[in-house]
Amino acid sequence: MANKVKVYGKAQNRTALGIAHAYLVMYPHATLEDLRKAFPNNTNPDSGVKELFLPLGEAETFNTKMNLYFAKSDEVFDLDDGSKVAMAQVWSKPSFERMVEQGSLYGIEVAEFEKTAHPGQKGGYRLEYLNGYVPPVSEEKKKGGAWVWILLALLAVGAIAWFVFGSK
Repeated sequence: MANKVKVYGKAQNRTALGIAHAYLVMYPHATLEDLRKAFPNNTNPDSGVKELFLPLGEAETFNTKMNLYFAKSDEVFDLDDGSKVAMAQVWSKPSFERMVEQGSLYGIEVAEFEKTAHPGQKGGYRLEYLNGYVPPVSEEKKKGGAWVWILLALLAVGAIAWFVFGSK
């Protein structure tokens, strides 16, 4: 299979976050369970947590003890079902390599990530679509404007009814 998405990252953990994000771009209807199947917990066994992905509320509760999940608004995944999911943020080199390998099963490749200028500096990532790949658009996003058309139709019917029945 030709690769579809390339992840460019700055910092190892942010690049891992980018891999999971690329998966969600490719599979917009994915659920938490789908994420866990694509990237099982044994991908990152040394993260200090049992679950690689958690619902945001659980991750925030967990983070009160120790900050081990990405939980800021620009770090969490918004799933198609409306839920928010956080991912573990501690990544060793072997775990990161397993994440890259898991991503490759879905057509995701990773450019060599850049290290941050100094430890503790926030990294980031960006995605590049390869080989003419165009990510699918979620049905919810496609239907987003349908309510406007329904409202306009109801207003038109109301206006016609008013002119017909209201002018007597």
